[in-house]
Amino acid sequence: MIEDARRVAGLAGVPELFYCTISEFMQDIEKNATNLPVYSGELYLETHRGTLTSMHNVKRDNRKAEFALRDMEFLGVAAGKPKHERADELLEVLLINQFHDILPGSSINEVYVQTKQEMDKLIYDLKAIAGEYAAELTEPCDKSYTFFNTLSFGRSDNIYIENFEGGLEGAKVQHVTDIMGRKLAVVGGVELDAFGAKTLTVTDKPCDSCESPFKFDGTTLETPHLVVKFGEGCGIESLVYKKTGREVRRPGSEPLGTFWMGEDVPQAWDNWNIDYDQKFKMKPTGELISREVVANGPVEFRIRQKVKLSETSSLVQDIIFSASSPRVDFHTAVDWHERHQLLKVGFDVDVFTQTIKNEIQFGNIDRPTTENNEYETAKFEVCNHKWSDLSESRFGVALLNDCKYGISCSGSDMRLSLLKSGIRPDTTGDAGLHEMTYSLLPHEGAFSAETVVREAYMLNVPVYVAKGSLKPGYEAPVLVSAPNVIVETVKPAELIENAYVVRLYECERNKTCCELKFSSKAKEVYAANMLEDIGEKLPLENGTLKVELRPFEIKTLVVKY
Repeated sequence: MIEDARRVAGLAGVPELFYCTISEFMQDIEKNATNLPVYSGELYLETHRGTLTSMHNVKRDNRKAEFALRDMEFLGVAAGKPKHERADELLEVLLINQFHDILPGSSINEVYVQTKQEMDKLIYDLKAIAGEYAAELTEPCDKSYTFFNTLSFGRSDNIYIENFEGGLEGAKVQHVTDIMGRKLAVVGGVELDAFGAKTLTVTDKPCDSCESPFKFDGTTLETPHLVVKFGEGCGIESLVYKKTGREVRRPGSEPLGTFWMGEDVPQAWDNWNIDYDQKFKMKPTGELISREVVANGPVEFRIRQKVKLSETSSLVQDIIFSASSPRVDFHTAVDWHERHQLLKVGFDVDVFTQTIKNEIQFGNIDRPTTENNEYETAKFEVCNHKWSDLSESRFGVALLNDCKYGISCSGSDMRLSLLKSGIRPDTTGDAGLHEMTYSLLPHEGAFSAETVVREAYMLNVPVYVAKGSLKPGYEAPVLVSAPNVIVETVKPAELIENAYVVRLYECERNKTCCELKFSSKAKEVYAANMLEDIGEKLPLENGTLKVELRPFEIKTLVVKY
């Protein structure tokens, strides 16, 4: 490029060009440019769409590690601990494995052997340190469990405890074994405040025999929130949201949860790309081998189905219905042995909208569900993080996930990309057993933090369970008055002793004024940038701070105690 620039210097018909620094370029614009054109919207890269899906394990481990780090940091602050001595070491492991080409799934097999070992150990270490902090917050006791809500809003969703066979005072407890063979106690009816904690006493009477709110006749399931009909295939023939009476499945479409598979041989960059014409090769797939009820109790209902995808690949899936939520979880384990095949799961819903909201970091973006021009057509596969949502003004349907990033949406047909089996540069084609959970969430009302964002966080951030009783004096580090303001991070400060950082953002694209209530230990609060460089001191009144956030604004605060 430097040689090209030298050769065309002064050449007739070629624009005059010269090298300069970014700073000089910007200063020249500021001084001389007038009436500059403005582009507002996504700078969408029209290539490398396959990197959102390639190599499942590295994507899943990344998501799990990010949230394990988040829980560890929060519990450290709650326990009054400074930055952990291993914090930088552990963070560097996470960041190295987010590197190009590791996280995109475009490295050789030896890389993925190593990154799997590193990420498994990272997640183990983060959970171990979180356990140490939780032990600081509790008194040892075999007859009680303490539940920590590490999210900035209240929750009452189901809680899962591994290898626990008893009951809990004041809660409904149901025992299940999931598709991975884990023995779980599912705890329902526990209300947890924002950043709150609650201790329940162990009893010897689980609630497995309590009356179930679910009714199933072999074909039709009625839950407190839904009426669901199953057919001969592995999808859901009908799903009616009882609160609105609306059928979720679009008339004439494939059943909800249909698997789609087709040849995926891009013109170039095997593990990097998905080409536009690939979608024309996708066909409904999945032969239902068996379907059985494996759990029916006071807290949840599970239908387990085994599905043959091809001669070499299959899956086992628990479709989980909760007594407390209309959310339907699809806990899935895919035994994958394909090459040059793309696997998606589709939900064609009866919602009319020309845009889909996809979560991106610290916000969301509206993308077209139409192909009216070349710019819209190019977005045939896009990125989402924890959720995507199709909404009208009074009703919508969201598709949540715990480890997937690629999604397509044409009209009202959302298809989440599950596995992509390119063989270059990793010749294994991502073969192996892959665990994932995605969820269908019908909701009354349009998109909001309450209808979608919170549910996606709850799917990804389970309630933290610790053995023992909560010590007196536990306080939430911060409380937020606005539902659309999410506290993404509570962590020990990097640069200042006796201080912690609160990072929050507005999640609905809505300018918001709200109050932050800090714990009684907080003495001073400072504005800061993301590097935690201290700015102005902010006025605290009785431990409360009033803040204003622009749409999608991120604020970082340093709290001294």
